[in-house]
Amino acid sequence: IPVPVGPSSLPQRDREDVFERYCRLMLLLFKPWRNASHLCKRGQSWSNAFLEFKSKCDGRVLNILNNMQLLHECRDSRNDH
Repeated sequence: IPVPVGPSSLPQRDREDVFERYCRLMLLLFKPWRNASHLCKRGQSWSNAFLEFKSKCDGRVLNILNNMQLLHECRDSRNDH
């Protein structure tokens, strides 16, 4: 699993305060696109666009998304102890 490094980590999908940002970033990373309208329709929220994409994407992408979340959970657990 690639682990991005930088000043801030990727947003977590289980944090309501960053869920829209999480959805936008996951669409940018995993959905093929050429312009913003390919990612999110006009008037559509990023979360709705992501949930729509997620319902149609293959198992490989879903596994990557789940593994990314597991990395967050492991890091959170480590920091709690």
